Amino acid sequence: MNSSDSWKRLAADPDPARDLGYDLHEWEVHRVSYRDGDQVVFVPADEDAFDREAYIVASADALCETLENR
Repeated sequence: MNSSDSWKRLAADPDPARDLGYDLHEWEVHRVSYRDGDQVVFVPADEDAFDREAYIVASADALCETLENR
């Protein structure tokens, strides 16, 4: 079976962990203000999961509520 067939068999709203195999983790959100705009930093809530590459930085205006933008 090719990957296209696999995608077609998924539910329209698949469960991220069960159907897609994602490992779910809790993240903390920190808002930081700068002169040139606000930034949002996401870091793992579990300190053991944190390392130099385990974070996300985004401009505040790049965020959206996914349930409202389907």
